[in-house]
Amino acid sequence: MVLILIPNSYITETSFQFAFSLLIIFCHFWLFWSPKHWWNPARVEIVTILLGLVTLLKGYVGGSESLGLMFPLAIFIGARMVNRRALVYAIGMGVFSLAVLLMDSENTISHLVPFVLTYVGCFIGAKGYRVQYEANAQTRLHLEQLQNTLAQLKEAHDELQEAAVHTMQVAVLEERTRIARDLHDQLGHSLTSLIVQLHALKFMLENGPQDAQQAVKNMLVVAKQSLDDIRGSVHTLATDQSSLGLAPLRAFLSQTEKNTGLRCELVADDPELVLTQSISISFYRILQEAVTNTLRHADATQLEVVVSRSDSHFYLTIRDDGALTPQNVITPGFGLSSMKERVQEQKGSISFAARDPHGFEIRVAIPYAGDCPEGDNHGDGR
Repeated sequence: MVLILIPNSYITETSFQFAFSLLIIFCHFWLFWSPKHWWNPARVEIVTILLGLVTLLKGYVGGSESLGLMFPLAIFIGARMVNRRALVYAIGMGVFSLAVLLMDSENTISHLVPFVLTYVGCFIGAKGYRVQYEANAQTRLHLEQLQNTLAQLKEAHDELQEAAVHTMQVAVLEERTRIARDLHDQLGHSLTSLIVQLHALKFMLENGPQDAQQAVKNMLVVAKQSLDDIRGSVHTLATDQSSLGLAPLRAFLSQTEKNTGLRCELVADDPELVLTQSISISFYRILQEAVTNTLRHADATQLEVVVSRSDSHFYLTIRDDGALTPQNVITPGFGLSSMKERVQEQKGSISFAARDPHGFEIRVAIPYAGDCPEGDNHGDGR
């Protein structure tokens, strides 16, 4: 726009006027090429006033055609100046420019209207660009903040899940240790006492009937074998960490029901169903996410958890009686996405849907490799 004015100035102006026009044009180039951080509000106002006055003076002295340099100034005002000051300065410069144009008798309405429309268009276009630019910058800033917050939230969530799993494992191991200690202290003591008494009875019956002596020998064998079995079971129970079972799930649901008032029920074909450690941890984490979502969003009063097993898979079903209906659209959030990732890590599958007439249900199936965990019986294959 500025360069278009150069040929006309060269033709119609004297050498001095043309040099002065070039100086103003150079100032306009400098306005837009200078770094943005250099322009604070005070500098923008000072430069706008000085350059506007110089341009108006040249238009008054050298001819109204020089007022075309007010167009890039209008762009500068709209792009650099903020708030209502931009409108005030734009209107002020526009009014002074019209006053200079009216002083020239050759200018008519046909000359003034294009000038006004072009001036207003330059200002509005620059102002719109500034608003759009600032909106985009603000959007990028918010997006970056959201991404940082999401990363921090995910990190905190992972740490919380790890802490929960650690607490679960510690609780299970403490319970096993307590049972092992009770077995050792009570049953072991009883069997040891029985063996001592049988030894004494054996010596007392040395001269008695042969059948009685044989019976005592058999009792000793059984008692010693029982003691060995108890010690072996205690040792296995105290050291085995390969499986966790349903105890953590029951404990978590019990605490949830106690602290929140949400009625929770765990249903299993086999109350002593044994899960591998990895599957038990996965079920525990998924149940945590499901309970959290239920408490936050479902407005439910009851939660049912079903655990079963087939020849190749363990199954976990979680259902509530919340307000969700089949007509509602389910958009997976952070919780459901975390469940899906966790199940996929186990090469399993997960599905979720609204219940009829209302409620929400999550179905999880995770395969297990190799033989079934010891002590586990086959379920009904659901």
